[in-house]
This record gives sequence, structure tokens and C-alpha cells, in this order.
Amino acid sequence: MAKKQNNTRKKSHQNTPEEGILSEAWNRMNADIDKLLPQSLRRKNKKKFMVWLFLAELLVLGVVGKIVFDWWTGS
Repeated sequence: MAKKQNNTRKKSHQNTPEEGILSEAWNRMNADIDKLLPQSLRRKNKKKFMVWLFLAELLVLGVVGKIVFDWWTGS
């Protein structure tokens, strides 16, 4: 009979008990953004960049939503 092999792959990010879910999410988000951004745009402190990106996204979605709403209602 064939023996079952144990899955020995290691996770890329191990949680410590004192690390919260928000800090884990922040670390994973930073890793994903580092994969997308070119080297010249990568920064150590991304909080300011993420706040501005969030505000720009809200503004764009608000404007697009207003245009779609006006078109939908015929105003």
C-alpha cells in the first residue's frame, strides 16, 4: 500500500499570537503592492500613499456613480 505523504510546504507568513488580524492584513497588502509597483515607487512607509489612493478611489467611484445614476434616472 502506498503511504500518505505529509504536506511539508511552509507558509510564507507565520502568525505570532500577539500579531493581530489587521497587522497581518496590512503586511499582506504591502507585499502585494510591492509586487505591482516598480522599484522607484516602493517606499518603506506606505500609509500616506494608501490613504491618498483610498481617497482618489472614493472620488473616482463617486463621480462615476453620479454619472451612472443621472443616466439611469434620466436627470
